[in-house]
Amino acid sequence: MEFSSVSGFLGLLPPALIAFAFVWAILRAGSRQVVVHRLWQFVRGKQEIADPEIRAFAEEEASFISFRILAGVPVSSLEKAHELIRWTKLNDVQMYRLRLCGDFFDPDARQVRVDKLPSGFTQKLRAAGLFWWLLVAALSFGSLFLDRTLMTLNATQRYFFATPTQVGSLGSIIPFGPRSLKAADCTRPASANAQRSGFTEQEVGILCSILTDSGANAFLKRTLAEQFWSSVKLFGVSAVLFWMSFFSWVAGASAKKLAGRQIDPAVPGTQLSLGLST
Repeated sequence: MEFSSVSGFLGLLPPALIAFAFVWAILRAGSRQVVVHRLWQFVRGKQEIADPEIRAFAEEEASFISFRILAGVPVSSLEKAHELIRWTKLNDVQMYRLRLCGDFFDPDARQVRVDKLPSGFTQKLRAAGLFWWLLVAALSFGSLFLDRTLMTLNATQRYFFATPTQVGSLGSIIPFGPRSLKAADCTRPASANAQRSGFTEQEVGILCSILTDSGANAFLKRTLAEQFWSSVKLFGVSAVLFWMSFFSWVAGASAKKLAGRQIDPAVPGTQLSLGLST
């Protein structure tokens, strides 16, 4: 049974990766045309398009989609892509830096949208959020490897760590700290267990009744499993939010740095559109 479930999962992996690749390509290109183009290639195979004008159109569309996917910069046309390539080469601007600028950079006008740049205070808030989600992600990832769960004694409101075989005070995780309490220790006097474990005699009595309960082992295992999956969910959410926070912050930082260079958006041999209308 276990082997079939693993093989079933592995069988779903290839189509899932293909679907993910298509979604990524659509988001990157900013158009579903990439899927249409791939389907058309599959249908026609290696057969050339007979009409030269339609063939030229298809090749331009393929080149346009290829640029948007490879560069990750949403130019509006193939002509604008050619101009942007010449502009980056002329001014020693790396294409990936334009991609990092995100919506703060207008690829058709080849200008930073200065009016939309975040303030210094906003950037500091974004940086704070970035480090916060990084901390949450790191802590939740680390908790995946914990073999103990945090619990509370209702009688004394005392927090303690528990595993299916033993319990310990919060200080028990520290080297040379209080020792954990096991079921076998419950044969000793409560005073001796209290001294070595850091719990009170009342708490030792309660914890020993839990450890010696026949259903306690199953309950603690179930609680530990619930903690694991909660940590998995928290890590997933915090990792995504960290990723979003990082690119939100880096977009503002990259755009401000590019704007500080005050590069002329004009490209020799082309007419710069100023967005004027008559």
